[in-house]
Amino acid sequence: MYLSANGKSVRGWMAWLGLLVALNLVAVVVWHYDDGLQESFENHDTRLILRRLQQPHAVWEWFVGDWVLGNGFYRPLPSVLYQLDYWLWGENLLAWKWTNGVLVVANALLVVAFGYALTRQRALAVIAGLIFTVWQAGFLPLLPSWVGWLVLLIGVAWGWYIRDWRRGVLAGCIGFALLTEFYFIPSLMDLHQRSFAYRAVGWIPGRTATLMTLFALLALIGTCWFTRTGKARWGALGLISFVGALLSYEQAIALPLLMGLCALGVGWQVRRGTTDADADALGGKVRPAPRAPLWRGLALAGACLLLLAPYGLFYHARIPSNTEYHQQRLKRFKAVSSTVLNWLVPTAPQATVHWDLVRTAPLTLVFPGFWVAQLGMVAYLLALREGLRRRWGWLGWLGSLIAYAPLMPVLPLMHYYYLPAVFRALWTGILLLCLPTLRPTKKVILVAMGGASCPKRSFLRLRS
Repeated sequence: MYLSANGKSVRGWMAWLGLLVALNLVAVVVWHYDDGLQESFENHDTRLILRRLQQPHAVWEWFVGDWVLGNGFYRPLPSVLYQLDYWLWGENLLAWKWTNGVLVVANALLVVAFGYALTRQRALAVIAGLIFTVWQAGFLPLLPSWVGWLVLLIGVAWGWYIRDWRRGVLAGCIGFALLTEFYFIPSLMDLHQRSFAYRAVGWIPGRTATLMTLFALLALIGTCWFTRTGKARWGALGLISFVGALLSYEQAIALPLLMGLCALGVGWQVRRGTTDADADALGGKVRPAPRAPLWRGLALAGACLLLLAPYGLFYHARIPSNTEYHQQRLKRFKAVSSTVLNWLVPTAPQATVHWDLVRTAPLTLVFPGFWVAQLGMVAYLLALREGLRRRWGWLGWLGSLIAYAPLMPVLPLMHYYYLPAVFRALWTGILLLCLPTLRPTKKVILVAMGGASCPKRSFLRLRS
């Protein structure tokens, strides 16, 4: 009995999801060790939470005031999660890490579900999920910086070989940008020099971000499907999940804007009802449904935005904000502007630093480091232009910055980047899929057409 095309597709889909789950389970086991739970500074909050749970308390108090740690935040759902761990495992803090493992595995699967609900492209959804998994598992190998330049040179050489240097340069720039993006999230700053994987999987307090991201992904999935289908259950999922995200972590205030952008993207895709060039490259098409209203998802995002008003009033009235913890973690304003530039163009900060050096030391222009930094910025900008031309490129690129914006004024810890990493993985996957869909330049196409229409003469010339 032969499998149909649909059966093979489903089996391939399940195989990739199985690989995704397996990689995350390996990461959970790798990071399940005692990292100084009883004595290290990193686990001071965990020990304090344990002591508070051992004292008389009421669970409902966390829903009307400060959370279990008592440092001026409204996070009732993570507090309840800590309570469940205490009921299950008692003082065995190492066993509490299993809850973090469950959250990261679920989030990896939800990244795939979100990517598919947004784009309807299975390949892009799986690629985004795998990239996200590699980041949170810590499986990304360290490569020297010259590898990116080697990829750029290989692209240029390939363009010279096929006599289409523009296409080759663009391919090299995209390869350079891909390596930059692969290492962007893991190389971001952490106040205590800890890795992204440690904060996500191996650090117990990191569950505030992972739990919020779980609800955020459910809200985004509900928004996408509600915009496509108009079914009330998807709208309810989006609204309830948004409330769950708000009850988990303050970073969720960026979610209504992200939901609105997803609704705009899905609504435009469905309204156009045309074949998606990116989907064609992957063997799929967008089904025409020109009457699907755009306002569905926007109304859902607007309702979530309105909920921020009572949330803010409650926060101001019930949660202390002038604590020492809040004051010691604020950035300087100049650092915020440089952070925005870094998220938009990761190679730009280094280039601008060299320009600042030129102002005080003009001889900097003589050194190759200056020109290497400028070339890196130009290469990334060329790849950025190509990625933004793809249908969902703008959302992945801009969405990561918006997701991080609420925590931008705060001195960073790696789990702050957990929700932004979802959109950054989508953006990196889009850049990766740009490579096999690069088209020859018009000049090369015209030359090829001219050569085909004017073949060389095959008959012998007559002697005079």
